[in-house]
Amino acid sequence: MSGNPTPGAEPPAGIDRELERLRASAVGMGQWSLGMVHDGWDAFDRRDLALAQAVLDRADRLDQLDQEVEHETIAFLVTRRPAAVALRTTVAVLKASTHLDRIGRLGFDIARMTTGGAQHGSPDVRTILQSMDQVAESMVQDSLESLAQGHSELARGLFVRDDQMDQMHRQAMRLVVRELERDPRSAPRLSSELMVARHFERIADNACKIGEKTIYAITGQRRSEYLPRHPYVPYALERRDGSPPYP
Repeated sequence: MSGNPTPGAEPPAGIDRELERLRASAVGMGQWSLGMVHDGWDAFDRRDLALAQAVLDRADRLDQLDQEVEHETIAFLVTRRPAAVALRTTVAVLKASTHLDRIGRLGFDIARMTTGGAQHGSPDVRTILQSMDQVAESMVQDSLESLAQGHSELARGLFVRDDQMDQMHRQAMRLVVRELERDPRSAPRLSSELMVARHFERIADNACKIGEKTIYAITGQRRSEYLPRHPYVPYALERRDGSPPYP
């Protein structure tokens, strides 16, 4: 008789506890990545070189956590041969670890752009970057909670905030262009700030990907089935006032 699980069969004893441990490992990695984002931005904003270096020093541990999640997940797949929801959850954890690694790396890159010296620059640009940091961090935190607790509705809420993040990213671009027109000599600083804005936008995207995997694990639905893609509007086609080129 085959040892493969059959449709409708009861899950093996203890498998739920093992899945919970897998999710906990991914969440632990996520908290590490989130800390790198938080401190990376704090270092950049305060021009704190010591804090920036501390963030850079966390990269090796991030690699280790990524490998641990991968090894635990593969071992679970081999020994338990899960099916249905358990299989989708296992794959979601494995894929989530990739996005969590990217989130931590983006925090690393923000820290790496930190420069010393007195604080200066446009208050408007700094304000929008602070807002982007808050939204990005909250999205990562909610993506971790949705993965840990199996909350599909919490995961779905990420996509609304992702639209908000895209709008803030466009606003940051407009503010940087305005500041460049006012003072071309500020180009080095503004280029770093623009890159930070882009990193926050990418952090939000990765949080959404974790949310997608969580929803798939719980419901079996893919994003195209519950959230059609928005029509693509290239940033370069925006008017100077930020409105799209068509009604």
